[in-house]
Amino acid sequence: MTVQQLFNSLTFDDIMAALRCTHRNDRSIRNVAGYKEAHDVFCNLKPAGEGGEVTFDISPREEWFTPHSLPLVANNVEGDYWKNTVQKTVIYPNDNPFSDAELAGAILWGMTFYGFTNRDVWPPNNETYTLYGKKAKLLERKLFIPYLRDKTIKQELKNGEIPFGIAFTMEVWNKIHQRQRHQNRSKRRRYHRISQRIELLKKFDKRQHLINRLQAVLGPDATRASEILKAEAINEKWFDSHSYGKLPRLDYLIDLLENYCLYFDEICQYGNRNIVVCYTADTTPVTDDEKIRLRSFLCNHFPPDSNWQLFFAPDNALPNEMALQFIGIKTAI
Repeated sequence: MTVQQLFNSLTFDDIMAALRCTHRNDRSIRNVAGYKEAHDVFCNLKPAGEGGEVTFDISPREEWFTPHSLPLVANNVEGDYWKNTVQKTVIYPNDNPFSDAELAGAILWGMTFYGFTNRDVWPPNNETYTLYGKKAKLLERKLFIPYLRDKTIKQELKNGEIPFGIAFTMEVWNKIHQRQRHQNRSKRRRYHRISQRIELLKKFDKRQHLINRLQAVLGPDATRASEILKAEAINEKWFDSHSYGKLPRLDYLIDLLENYCLYFDEICQYGNRNIVVCYTADTTPVTDDEKIRLRSFLCNHFPPDSNWQLFFAPDNALPNEMALQFIGIKTAI
């Protein structure tokens, strides 16, 4: 049996119930909506690649209920293309004590890197989008210069030749940490000052990137750039339909948000102002009926006195599907 055949032989609710049992100590199982999106993609993805096998590591039974312990972990599912993993053969453990749903849950947990989706990923390197991000990277290199003695590493750091931004060997990191423990007050203040500046630049980089994306699809007057840049906090969440023609795309999203996104009301209640953007392809634009139903659905979840707006924008990477972007803006007092 392949991974995809295993997923298709079960319901998502059965898999998630099993995952909540075997991985109950893992915080990611709260993000049920992310798992639901990924599951529906896996069930319908066209397989491609060399394939392989999925095996399982099983912990001793006496450790199953200890904190930070997982009864089973699926092997050969992380760090691979989804379209290849779904065609891998599932190798059942010897004297298997787990149900198919529990095995599928372990695979789902590993394939999604603990609940992440294509919209919500964990990159190994912090992406930079604007001039703010470029300045932050330059400062990061400057931050560690005083703690390095190797001229070659120093030059690589200055030239930006080190992969993944700042990726020293453990030997170099140990030397840096050792020298930091013996730094004087002036160097400590310098390190703290530059670190704070880097975090501020990274925050501005993400916010300017958000502004650029919104203005590109909604126009320059859709939102005030200063409001986002100066906000105390920004909360951005994405939800995509993966209906594959089996049900209406808006019905999929409403079901996803109402039944699987346990924190959806928290999203709607976040901050002083909320922006919701509905994306569809030019070839399958949002219909008048979908606009009415979506607005009615959101009205039932946003507080009556809240300040929120709904926009519609094109995204041709979504053939026949729909995506919702929620942006909560908490204004600094």
